Amino acid sequence: MPDIPNYISGEEGSPQRTYFDGPSEKIDGSQLRQRFFACRTPGGLIAGKDFNVMFVVDRPAKDVWRILKDFNLWQNSYGYFYSHIVGEMEGQTVFLTAKLGGRTVGPLPYKVLRAVPELLIVAYQPVPENGGNGGISPGFHVIMLSEFERKTTVTVMMEHATRSEGLDEEQALAASRAQAPESHRFWRDIFIPELIELIYAQT
Repeated sequence: MPDIPNYISGEEGSPQRTYFDGPSEKIDGSQLRQRFFACRTPGGLIAGKDFNVMFVVDRPAKDVWRILKDFNLWQNSYGYFYSHIVGEMEGQTVFLTAKLGGRTVGPLPYKVLRAVPELLIVAYQPVPENGGNGGISPGFHVIMLSEFERKTTVTVMMEHATRSEGLDEEQALAASRAQAPESHRFWRDIFIPELIELIYAQT
């Protein structure tokens, strides 16, 4: 697990959160739901969002895993590029470079805590070494595969957060609210369809 008491706040305990509804949709067998949250900690106000995605692939977990573990196969078309195959990097760090709208972001480190073939990927973004992001982890990510009767349910949980000073909840949540429609779109229209298409194409 992360080497800090609480990966998001850096302090002991779990800070109480206030949640706000975000984009939510069920379409073509996929479910997407975002929630914004804010919580106060001794180090300042933390604000961010949770994003849950769930969909079913009509293939066994072993076929899904073969494609899903390599994020480059189904995220490159959006401009995301990873330094390694994430599902083969348990205990190590991979780096994401995003090339979006003529600008390049990154490389951003992701520590792969667990990678269990055909079952699970857990990764988090370490606290920036330069003390950025308010001294907290920018994100935590879990992907789970559950097979039943040769069909696989893929569940993705993502969380992003930052800590700020001198802002109220609405001001602190402004960036997450602004970005939510686009993250909803690329999961719904790009990541999920391309992943499923590649899985079906190989079997």
